[in-house]
Amino acid sequence: IDLPVNLAVLGQKHPAMIRNLSQQGARIECDVRLALIQMVRLESGYLPEIRAKVRWRRDSQFGLVFEDTFSLGDFAQIAARLQSPSLLSR
Repeated sequence: IDLPVNLAVLGQKHPAMIRNLSQQGARIECDVRLALIQMVRLESGYLPEIRAKVRWRRDSQFGLVFEDTFSLGDFAQIAARLQSPSLLSR
């Protein structure tokens, strides 16, 4: 996916893109250098506010693990909203 988000780190917000999303975590791409195990917050109109920890990094890509995972039902609604918003408006 290509979902733009705001990445909140140490009181500052930076643009980022979610490239992969699961119930437990995400792969993001951003220009900010993040440390392993650093806490971050993701903000987007499509997602609830997400608190996460950096688990891996490779160049400008970072793997995040969420502090609170999504239930299967919540994740299915998020996936439907991202892939086909008209499905949820019926």
